[in-house]
Amino acid sequence: MMKTKTNNIKRTLHYFWQALMQYKIRVILLLLMIPVWVFLLNVVVPYGTSEIIGKLSSGDFEIGNYIDILMLTILSASVNNLAIVRIIDWLDWSIDALSGEYLSKLAFTAVINQSMTFHNDRFSGSLTSAANKLPGAFIGLKSNFVWDLYPLILTATYSIIVTAMICVPFAIILTIYTILYTTVAVVTYYKTRKVDETLADAENKQTGQLADAVTNEISVKSYARERLEESRFGAATRQTKLATFSVAKVSLWRNLSMNLVNMITFVGLLILIIMSHNLFGLTIANIVFIYSLSSSLLKNVWTINHILRTVNRSFGNAKEMVGILDAPLIIDDKTDKPLEITQAQIDISHMTFQHHGQKSPLFDDFNLEIPAGKSIGLVGVSGSGKTTLTKLLLRFDDVSGGAIYIDGQDIRDVTQKSLREAIAYVPQESSLFHRSVYENIAYGKNNATREEVIRAAKLANADEFIRELPDGYDTLVGERGVKLSGGQRQRVAIARAILKNAPILILDEATSALDSESEGLIQGALTNLMKDRTSIVVAHRLSTIAGLDEIVVLSNGKIVERGTHQELLKAGKEYAKLWSRQSGAFLKEG
Repeated sequence: MMKTKTNNIKRTLHYFWQALMQYKIRVILLLLMIPVWVFLLNVVVPYGTSEIIGKLSSGDFEIGNYIDILMLTILSASVNNLAIVRIIDWLDWSIDALSGEYLSKLAFTAVINQSMTFHNDRFSGSLTSAANKLPGAFIGLKSNFVWDLYPLILTATYSIIVTAMICVPFAIILTIYTILYTTVAVVTYYKTRKVDETLADAENKQTGQLADAVTNEISVKSYARERLEESRFGAATRQTKLATFSVAKVSLWRNLSMNLVNMITFVGLLILIIMSHNLFGLTIANIVFIYSLSSSLLKNVWTINHILRTVNRSFGNAKEMVGILDAPLIIDDKTDKPLEITQAQIDISHMTFQHHGQKSPLFDDFNLEIPAGKSIGLVGVSGSGKTTLTKLLLRFDDVSGGAIYIDGQDIRDVTQKSLREAIAYVPQESSLFHRSVYENIAYGKNNATREEVIRAAKLANADEFIRELPDGYDTLVGERGVKLSGGQRQRVAIARAILKNAPILILDEATSALDSESEGLIQGALTNLMKDRTSIVVAHRLSTIAGLDEIVVLSNGKIVERGTHQELLKAGKEYAKLWSRQSGAFLKEG
């Protein structure tokens, strides 16, 4: 367990270091400016102040005797506050912005490039939370170093060295104090790290639960399950609350231990300061200067508490996303070779596939040839493998045996990008972005013109309803297209596929959400779209596939029948039974 945590910390630092190294010059300037700031703040200005107090205590009230020390003190304070700190601020903020952008893109790329299997196993809300927390964790850790840890190390170094030059016993006390306080802080840190990680996990789960309920709001309301979701979210928030109290409890004990060390040291220093003139012959200026150095060190060492807490929280917040960044892609490109389409013939040869978590394979030595330019329909009841077959062709998952070929090329040997660019896919549930109707249709083709978008919408029988929307093609459709009806969403998705104009077309219940009139109007457009294209159509309405070149009937991952509509009716087997039973009813999808 400890090895896993250590590895996670190393990997987190690896990615954070990568982000910093994108902007080396800014980082180097920042590291060089901070020692100057700390030296002027904690050594030069206190020295000037102590010298002024020393002169005043000796009865010297002649202003002319203070010019040099006043100039040193005022100039140091002014340069520090008006220039150096401002430069550090700007460098710090710019590194936050630039590195935050880099890490955000890194997290987004890691999440978006993962397979459908990866996404199916996780809350989208948790992934969003983890991705958002990564740049925040970096900023927290980096700011902690810039404003707390690095200044603390410099302050301790300056204070002990300068104090030793004046009075060694004081330097010894400050050294012992620093070592003791740091030891107590580090020991208690290991106790707090676990509860901090528990809190971070609880917050991620709470965010995921919230996102799950909000994105499924229509199901919550239609089933009147508001109280159930409130209960589930309440349980998640209770875990966060309990974790927060655990953090508070451990933190209180830690702070008590540190306060005790601080108090003992402070008392010891006060006693030694009182006796310092008689014991060591120190002047008032020396005493004030040493007191200033000691106070500065005590104040800065106290931040160890905050430093370790922030470090702990930052690593906890980054943990999930770092795990995702390190996770191998379930579906990855073997080469950078693109798919080359010549005819768009599809050959599924001796394919075996088993769903994750299933005991037996869905497809076992499955074979299917789809000639170039031909259209086939896939029918069958729930679990027959129709939808799974289309997803394997898109390489949303990989076959475990055999292969899928397009024009003789194993789809595992070409890039996923080129494969999917060759396929226009309309799924059962259309997926729309929270963008305008125009943007959702134009998503099908890079640099599509407005004329091309409108033409695709007309072919999909969507132009008329789009123009009646409040802002026409510029109307925002809402998250996942909630502002549109199911049929409207599907027509937008079909328009997107029409615009893509790919050589291979997959329609998975593409007309399921349409009324009969709209379906009839769109059927002609789809027929034209399928012309000279290799097309796979999954449908529960058998009437929508009756005119295809061939119909394949699946059952439990096996082909039980294939032929034209008329041939299958004449055979009087499974397809004929489905046809006779169907009168507007539906077959459950699998």
